[in-house]
Amino acid sequence: MTAVSRVVVVPLVGPFHTRFPRYNAFDVRDAIRAAGTPALALAPVAPGALQDPAWQATDEIALPLAVVPWARCAGVAVYEVGCPIGGAGAPGAAGAPEAAEDARRFEEVLGRAESGQEHLRKVRAAQAPVEELLATPLGHARVRDELVPAVAAYQRTRAELFGEGPGTGWLAARAKVMAERVLALPHERVALLAAVDELPALEDALAGRVTLERLEATPEPSQEARDRALLDHAMQGAAEEPGSLLEALRRLGTPEATYLEANVLLEHDHPAEALEALERAMRSDFQEPYYLPGFVLARLGQVYDMAGRRDDALRAYRGVLALGYAPPEAVDVARSGLTQPFGAAAGLSAEAGPAAGG
Repeated sequence: MTAVSRVVVVPLVGPFHTRFPRYNAFDVRDAIRAAGTPALALAPVAPGALQDPAWQATDEIALPLAVVPWARCAGVAVYEVGCPIGGAGAPGAAGAPEAAEDARRFEEVLGRAESGQEHLRKVRAAQAPVEELLATPLGHARVRDELVPAVAAYQRTRAELFGEGPGTGWLAARAKVMAERVLALPHERVALLAAVDELPALEDALAGRVTLERLEATPEPSQEARDRALLDHAMQGAAEEPGSLLEALRRLGTPEATYLEANVLLEHDHPAEALEALERAMRSDFQEPYYLPGFVLARLGQVYDMAGRRDDALRAYRGVLALGYAPPEAVDVARSGLTQPFGAAAGLSAEAGPAAGG
C-alpha cells in the first residue's frame, strides 16, 4: 500500500482571503494546481462533512468557492481529515460553543490570581504581531513566511503558559488525530490545507514522519484570480470611487458582479437601479458561486420591501428557504423578512441584510 511521504503545506486564512487580493481563493487554487498533487487533505472539514451541503458554511471560504469545485472537476482526490472540537476522536468540549465557553471560564479563573493575570498579559502580547499582520493585505509569501511563524510563536507561548486543554482548544491533541488521518491516505504526495491557527500544530505532528514541502505562489495571478480580487473588493463596501467600481463590475458582467453592483447602488441610495440590477441577476444563471442564490434572493426580498412590493418580497424570502443550500446570513434575513417587512422596525439601510459575499 502506498504511504504518504511528502506533504505540501497550504495555509488558509478564512475570511481574510477576501481582504488579501494576492492571496484570494483563486490564488490558493492556482498555487495548489501548480503543485500538482494527486490528492487534497482538508483539515478544516471533518470526515463525512462534504456529503452535506451545509459544509459550505465553513469559515475557510477558499474551499467551497474555488478549491473543492476545481478538484472535483480535475479528478483530484479530496479527503476530509479535520478534527474539530466535539468531533470524532477529539478531546475536550462537546462542540464549538461549549469550547468557547470553556476557554472563557478558563481565562476568567486564571485572571483571579496575580500570576494568572501575568500569563494572560504575555499571551495577549504574543498575539499582537498576528493581529498586526492580519490588518495588512498579505500575499502568499508573507502569509507563509511571516503570518504562519507569528501564529506558531503565539501558540507556543500560549501552550507554555496555559498547558494543553481548554485554553488552547486542545490543539496539540487534535493535530495528532489529523496527522494520523493524513498519513493514512493512499497517496505518496498530498496537499494539506489547514487554517493558519491549526497549521503550526499540524506541522509539528507531522515533522520527522514526512517531508514537508512549502507551497509556492504562481508568478502572476490568473484572470480568475484578478476577477476574484475585484469582487472581493466590492464585497467590502464603502468604495472610495463607486463610479469606477460600478463600471468595473458591469464590465465583468457575471451574476455575482451584478449582485454586487446592486449592493453598491443601495449603499449610495439608488434603490430603483439596485432593483433593476437584482432582477437582471435573477434572469441569469446565478447558481454559482455556492452562496450567490441565497444572497441574491435575500437582497431581492429586502429591496422589494423597500419598494412596497410585499408579495414579491415574501416570494423572494421563501425562495431562500427553499434552496438546497443558503448561507446562514441569508437564511436569517429571509426568516426575519417573513416575520415583518425589511425596514419596518428601523430605518432602511443599504448595508443591512446579508453580507456581500461568502
